[in-house]
Amino acid sequence: MCSWALLVAAGVATVLAGCSDMGTPPRRFALPELSATSLDFGTVALSDSALRAVTLSNTGTADLTGTAAVTCSEYQLQSGGGAFSIPPGGSLTVVLQFAPGGVGTFPCTLELGPNSPAVSVVGVGALQAVGAAGLAAPDSLDFGSLQAGDSATRSFRVFSVGTAPLLVNVVSTCDEFIVLSGGGPTTLAPATSINVTVQFSPRSSGAHPCAVLVGPGITDVAVTGFATTVSFANDVQPIFQNWCVNCHAFTNDYNSLMTWPSAYPAPNKIIVPFDPAHSVLYGKITNSGQFGALMPQGGPLLPQADRNTIRDWILEGAQNN
Repeated sequence: MCSWALLVAAGVATVLAGCSDMGTPPRRFALPELSATSLDFGTVALSDSALRAVTLSNTGTADLTGTAAVTCSEYQLQSGGGAFSIPPGGSLTVVLQFAPGGVGTFPCTLELGPNSPAVSVVGVGALQAVGAAGLAAPDSLDFGSLQAGDSATRSFRVFSVGTAPLLVNVVSTCDEFIVLSGGGPTTLAPATSINVTVQFSPRSSGAHPCAVLVGPGITDVAVTGFATTVSFANDVQPIFQNWCVNCHAFTNDYNSLMTWPSAYPAPNKIIVPFDPAHSVLYGKITNSGQFGALMPQGGPLLPQADRNTIRDWILEGAQNN
């Protein structure tokens, strides 16, 4: 009997050890995602410097660890350097400065540790010839507001206004802005110019300030654009039509919605762009209690997806788009 019992016990242990039905603890992984795999600092005057930034995100389920380091003397980490641990859903922005110590091209690598890919970096040091002078006009481009995923183009010209050939190297410093034409290094003879076309292609919502470098000693061209993921006409207005307009006529029109006096004392407003917490409408539909009773009156709460849409629309500036 004892031998039989031992055999049964051993058999059960073997089955349990190899039985997939018992399940195994899920393995957790860190998953690195870079905003850019390379950084181009363009051409920088020997007495000047330039900054670039790269963001490392963790889209996995475990902490992402590593060390941000660069070993080339022309590059210095301004922020985000050293050892790091990024939790799931978190990110780290590393800012790198390039200050050329001489004329020439300076390739290097930003290391992020064994768990993340490295970022290649390159910059060029140069001096303009005596008598060379340049300018860009206009010196800023505003791309307005776009839906994320759409794109728009704008142009500027680079003029050689001196008496000697002008070194030019047009480089965008952000992934959302792409130089379609007129980019890269070139030399302009005096009294000549080139046209540069830039495309704004936002992938995420919010403001996107950036700069396009033109060349050593030439003022950068400031570029900016705003992106949204929610449309008032296509996403928000249908919610109002379904839930609000029978009792609140002002929700049927954007201008009325933004200007209609709230039933609560100033400075409370029905909609405060970029600020759901102080928008009476959002407080009402989430039953926050700060602006009185829940709306729609008597409940129930709007579907979570509808509340999220209105929240995101306000966070993106409550635009009439």
